Amino acid sequence: MNKFTQLFVLVSISVLSASAQDEGSVVKRERIERDKSIFVGGGISTVLGNNFGDYSTGINFEGGYLKRLNRIISIGGSVSYVSFKYDPKVLVNSPNKGDFPANFYYNAPGDDGYILNLKGGDVTLLSVAFNIKLNFVPVKDNSKISVYAFAKPFISNSKRSEVVGKGEYYYYNVTALDYVADPSRDDNWGKSLYPILGEKSNITGGIFIGPGIEFFPAKAVSIFLQASFGYTFPINIVSTKSYGNT
Repeated sequence: MNKFTQLFVLVSISVLSASAQDEGSVVKRERIERDKSIFVGGGISTVLGNNFGDYSTGINFEGGYLKRLNRIISIGGSVSYVSFKYDPKVLVNSPNKGDFPANFYYNAPGDDGYILNLKGGDVTLLSVAFNIKLNFVPVKDNSKISVYAFAKPFISNSKRSEVVGKGEYYYYNVTALDYVADPSRDDNWGKSLYPILGEKSNITGGIFIGPGIEFFPAKAVSIFLQASFGYTFPINIVSTKSYGNT
């Protein structure tokens, strides 16, 4: 279980609006022509922090509903899907420990060991969020640009796919003064040998916050760009860098 920090960049998000009604107590006796909207969007996700496992970038999709309470505050809900594929390059490209590759796990003092190659371990999160949107400048029916901030506390079902792997055995040959492969001692990894490598899922949660900019916010169709920075409570991930090489 590890803490997973994510950055979502949502681009080209369409907003379709519906009917109008009285705005409420903030601006009395004024009406906003369109005060309800649905939105869809998607973008690229990346991870931040010191304990992000063997992952780099992913994708995300989101759809939801917003109700404008007044010219400043909107609330609503959304459903989002985020996927990160296991990326072995994160481990291979990490700094080597001593004279060994980052994915070489050896028996001290290092006379033999395994180069470990993993597959699977993809992470997906299906989340339901409560959205709060705050416009820095009150939105009017003729507004062309709106700058805002938002917060999205959420609950999520997180799933990590099954992990499989192969350990390629090497031993140090004193004659060759190098490590030599011995395929007869290769080791296959899987859930039958290590149950923890099987598919895992858990319920988690967190919050996303960030800024955004919306073009033609009061029109029937608008476009907005936003970046969200989020924190997710512990989920199941592959994090080989959490362990030493011995």
